[in-house]
Amino acid sequence: MPAAYLLCYPSAALSVISTAADTLSIANTLASMQAGRRGLAAPFQWHIAASEPRRWQALADVLRCDCVTLAELARADKNAMVVIAPPIFDHIAGLEHGLSLLDRERAAIASAAAKGALLVAPFTAVALLVNLGLPAQRRLAVPWVFGTWMRQVEPARRLQADQAVVKSGNVFSSRALDHVHALLQQAVARTAGKALARTLGNTLLDQPARGEALDIWIKVGDPPRESVVLRARRYLQQHLAEPYDLGRLAAVASTSERTLLRHFMKSVGMSPLKFLHRLRAERACHLLEVTTLSLTAIAEQCGYQDISAFRKLVRHHTGLPPGAHRRAHSVRAELRSG
Repeated sequence: MPAAYLLCYPSAALSVISTAADTLSIANTLASMQAGRRGLAAPFQWHIAASEPRRWQALADVLRCDCVTLAELARADKNAMVVIAPPIFDHIAGLEHGLSLLDRERAAIASAAAKGALLVAPFTAVALLVNLGLPAQRRLAVPWVFGTWMRQVEPARRLQADQAVVKSGNVFSSRALDHVHALLQQAVARTAGKALARTLGNTLLDQPARGEALDIWIKVGDPPRESVVLRARRYLQQHLAEPYDLGRLAAVASTSERTLLRHFMKSVGMSPLKFLHRLRAERACHLLEVTTLSLTAIAEQCGYQDISAFRKLVRHHTGLPPGAHRRAHSVRAELRSG
């Protein structure tokens, strides 16, 4: 039975860990339904791995698993996968400070990687893999939010800015939150077979609202905090350019505004509005880097009618005004520098 270790730490986006556990639970259910698999053990067993396991017991209870130490994670071998929760941060200095506090987590990841464990790094989780001593041929996806930083800290590594999901040896990574499900499907294919992964993919695609689909596979009752937050995050990602409406967001998440704000802050570490601003900034940087759209057109796609507010968003996120960011980091600029 493949073991999946869900790496948690204080600044982690726990909704991604919840998504991973729910996806593996769905995979187990589907496996038991496939011909020839009835009565056999489920293919996956997952564990929360953390430096202080007791701290994460409440989450483990929600995800129906146990908590293990980083020492156990470090012993993971080629039959295991390690799902790394993405870090939450406001700026690059904050990211670098957060990484400086995760030496034990990064050492455990490196040990598992050396034994052949599959590393699954969605979105900003790739930050925990930079300068980790991975083989030089391992490629990594480049999240929009800190592509420039990654190129600076690992100039010799091949970084993929044009692929949603990058599979390179025993390292799988994705460049955006929207690609988490595709990344997990690829991880299931690697560890439990392509047939199960195809069935899993079809099942996930058949569900119009991912957060609601997850509730099918959990016990009836009040939805856990992660499901409420997952609904809200998915809605924000899919309606990024629309005006922010907390009431509408709470209705989509099937909860009250007050409850949504409390759970969102606890899981994500920021308010839904601040999270939306971050999504818009990431989309803006991506469009600036890979398209020739005008600033006005990009601003509109990111939900801004006021170009000055858009300029302020990009400058706050990158330290540069939109035009300067485009000149420095566009695909054409990279080709010229190469």
